[in-house]
Amino acid sequence: MAKATINNFGLQTGTDRTLYATWTWKKKNTENYKIAWDYYVDGIWFVGSHTTTEYKESTYSIPDNAIHVRFRVVPQSKTRKVGGKETKYWTASWTAYKQYTVSDLPPTKPNTPDVTVEDYRLTAILENLDVNATSIQFKVVQNDTTVYKVSDTTIKTETNSARYACVIAPGEKYKVACRSCRDGLYSEWSEFSSEVTTIPRAPATVKTCRANSETSVYLEWDEVATAVTYDIEYTTKKEYFDGSDSTTEVTGIEFTHYELTGLQTGEQYFFRVRAVNENGESGWSGIKSCTIGKEPAAPTTWSSTTRAITGETLNLYWVHNAADESSQTYAELEMIIDGAKETHTIKNSEEEDEKDKTSVYPINTSKYTEGSKIQWRVRTAGVTKVYGEWSIQREVDIYSPPTLAVEVTDADGSTLESIESFPFYISALAGPKTQAPIGYHLTITSQDTYETVDDVGKTKYINKGDEVYSKYFDISSALLVEFSASNVDLENNVSYIVTCAVTMDSGLTTESTATFTVAWADVEYEPDAEIGIDRDSLTAMIRPYCEDEDGNLISDVYLSVYRREFDGSFTEIIGNVDNSDSLFVTDPHPALDYARYRVVATSKTTGAVSYYDVPGYPVEESAVIIQWGEEWSTFDTTNEDALSEPPWSGSLLRLPYNIDVTDNHSMDVSMVEYIGRKRPVSYYGTQLGETATWNVVIPKSDTETLY
Repeated sequence: MAKATINNFGLQTGTDRTLYATWTWKKKNTENYKIAWDYYVDGIWFVGSHTTTEYKESTYSIPDNAIHVRFRVVPQSKTRKVGGKETKYWTASWTAYKQYTVSDLPPTKPNTPDVTVEDYRLTAILENLDVNATSIQFKVVQNDTTVYKVSDTTIKTETNSARYACVIAPGEKYKVACRSCRDGLYSEWSEFSSEVTTIPRAPATVKTCRANSETSVYLEWDEVATAVTYDIEYTTKKEYFDGSDSTTEVTGIEFTHYELTGLQTGEQYFFRVRAVNENGESGWSGIKSCTIGKEPAAPTTWSSTTRAITGETLNLYWVHNAADESSQTYAELEMIIDGAKETHTIKNSEEEDEKDKTSVYPINTSKYTEGSKIQWRVRTAGVTKVYGEWSIQREVDIYSPPTLAVEVTDADGSTLESIESFPFYISALAGPKTQAPIGYHLTITSQDTYETVDDVGKTKYINKGDEVYSKYFDISSALLVEFSASNVDLENNVSYIVTCAVTMDSGLTTESTATFTVAWADVEYEPDAEIGIDRDSLTAMIRPYCEDEDGNLISDVYLSVYRREFDGSFTEIIGNVDNSDSLFVTDPHPALDYARYRVVATSKTTGAVSYYDVPGYPVEESAVIIQWGEEWSTFDTTNEDALSEPPWSGSLLRLPYNIDVTDNHSMDVSMVEYIGRKRPVSYYGTQLGETATWNVVIPKSDTETLY
């Protein structure tokens, strides 16, 4: 048979002895609900409250003598007439009992505690307690946000009271709430007590102490949170504080600033301040002093530059150095310009946030000529309007702006916008004549992205904005730089920008630019080489050459020869030699399997690079070769004197036998102690060295090898 479902049952929030129950039931045509509350006393269940309700909820107050309370509910159906008789739409049964044990009830919520503060001690008291509890938990909250203390105190049964006390910090606000406790069960928190405050904190210091007139001082300090008023104490000697009646107090100040008047001009005074509220007075702040009406020291000065360009604004700066902490009232600026003196008086602004700022005096230099010199100094006055010492005299030199003319030219000095062949020249002329250059920095930057090859023949990529040339020239004359295939690598049909920056002896700098486009006929050369091996000395002779289609040597190229190593790297054998059919290059250490070489041709006219990898030439030497005391040279077959000397000489040992090889690589695997680490750490991979041991047995019959 259908039943309702009890989904909530227990003590109602905010109450001490009121139980509640809620349930769900979804059938239609429901008339109401029968509910039954019973309570248990002395072994007997008594009827508590048996009623009906139209709602799916019910409450019940626990009797004082009850030990247990139980609850159940049954829905009641509406009726209809069937065959002239009243008939229910459906029938339902009682739910199972829900039971609550009265001993599980939390203690009663206590009243709001009475709180008092004496000096820096807070006391909270609860009296006439009737809370069914064994202890009270007190919670002290500081400044409405921070839980400062939480502590349990046992209830004194003879007086039904509880008391809690703790030390609190000065200058803060506190309030206290409490709750009852029994066997780990807690009541709700009581309402908070009214806020109480302690004696206020002492102000940290007097942050502003300055003369405000010839007989007054302005004081300012930071606000103290719980202060109602403030007291000021001052004297003419620091030792009078706390040990003499020769001090003066001003009390009841409601703000965090105050102007003391009627003081003696030229006298030094010492000041301190304290905070006051209804609980008492704080300690005194730190001491500040001020001498009233003392002349300021020489101001601190500087300028926006010491080398000004005609037409630019020159700013002169100074800072008022008051001896009495008073603000600057007047400043006197003296300038001597090419021997002529002029004086300017500057009155400070009266606005509070402006008068203590750094002072600035702008000068328009457009009326001054190249070589002019400005000498300047300044003095200031404080509240007494008496000027102090002059600052040091500073100088500013006036120069015309430097100029720099940059051109790309040919050998005749004609300006070029398009480079068709090497050499070309970049010139730079700095001015004016009254200034001398001390150095130039010249760069050539690509304005396009392209792919090219380097002088070895390896592919490299140049991005837009990359520098293809950069050099500093430490010279004091005009700049003229010759460019050829030996000092710059340019790509055909690419635009470049020349940037030259010059530094003058005046300390001023400027830069200028020029652009050019490369437009030469980019010829692709096909270099080659002949290779021969001397089997006795195991040296290679290479004849590099570069011919045109008709088999004629091309005179416009430099040739370079590189040995390709086993790891793919290249070792230069010879570089930038003229193209000749009689020049032989000696390689004393070719690879013993196949000799491999790359020949690179560089155009003298355009710097274009072409290269050719010569097929490997078989050496097929299986023995181990040891050479020492070597000398070798490149030779020209047309030079009879060169042919009189062998291309290679030295000592050579050939070991054609089986050789046992033992290699040993020393790696850094030592344990290193580091400060702050409990255990050492190790690091790996740095090779410190390598050794090898070779063992070979030579037959005694091989007298030539043994010799």
